[in-house]
Amino acid sequence: MIRNLFHLVLIFLFGTVTHSSGQTTYHGRTVETKDLRVELQPIGEALFSINLTDKVTGLSESHEFGGLGTNDPEPFLLVHSRYCDTPVILLTIKFPWRHALPQFRRVLDTYAFRTTDLAFIEVATGPLTDIALADDTAYDPSETDMLPPIRVRCLLGNDEKPFEFF
Repeated sequence: MIRNLFHLVLIFLFGTVTHSSGQTTYHGRTVETKDLRVELQPIGEALFSINLTDKVTGLSESHEFGGLGTNDPEPFLLVHSRYCDTPVILLTIKFPWRHALPQFRRVLDTYAFRTTDLAFIEVATGPLTDIALADDTAYDPSETDMLPPIRVRCLLGNDEKPFEFF
């Protein structure tokens, strides 16, 4: 009986370790996956940088952004996706403003980076759960109210910026 219980615990622990090895982990201002490390660094009062490192190739890029409340940026969610034939890293950042008004306590911005070279593509105000790929010509104007508030528009023939949020 004790031996069976021990085996059951070992199987459970092995399953837990295997499951957690492929997950995204968040440590304060750092997000890590198996292949990617993202760090947020405040720069003074009005700037912060997003540092991306591909742990497989060693490629590292840093991008600076401005905005109110950026002295406290924190990662909120990271997703690998594909928009307009481009592999994309989407990072939603939470800005926990120290403000008395509840509507300003948390601001979310989602930043898009090209997976291949970690180049910045676009930013949208809102969480990445609000983003959907949408072709304007495919929807009747009456249906747009049912779509997520942030949509991705492909920019055909533009390799520098393959899409934009609207």
